[in-house]
Amino acid sequence: MITRIFAIAIVALFCSVSHGAQPAGSPPEWARLTSEQRAVLRNLEKDWDSMPGERRGQLLAGADRWLAMTPEQQSAARERFSAWQALPERRREVLRRRYQEFRAMTPEQQQRIRDVQERVRELPPGRRDELQRRWREAGPEPRPRERPETPRPARPGH
Repeated sequence: MITRIFAIAIVALFCSVSHGAQPAGSPPEWARLTSEQRAVLRNLEKDWDSMPGERRGQLLAGADRWLAMTPEQQSAARERFSAWQALPERRREVLRRRYQEFRAMTPEQQQRIRDVQERVRELPPGRRDELQRRWREAGPEPRPRERPETPRPARPGH
């Protein structure tokens, strides 16, 4: 039971970040789903046929991705989802925004970020910990649009 609830939650998570990943044409009504798809999506059965086609397509694509995963991948996805749920809502909002910003970057910019992340992952744990400590102490500069607006002092004679 818990496994299936996690599966539904994972599908919903996949769908919240998938863009355009839906099957061609109008998604089928509930009765035409495969037994495997119905098993993953069973908590949505009563609402399925009344859902907008785009949402059904997103959920169906997520269910298909879930079904294509190995048990190890499903387990890892459950763990990531549990960690996600444990985050405070404000932190999740920040991460969603950063993900959207990342998706808006050019493929070259995205690759540069992935390359840097990979180099950091390859560092010895002690060096990574030191970099993280220094980063926390320094604190990132707020991005220009995140800086609070401060009133400018009035100029004399204006």
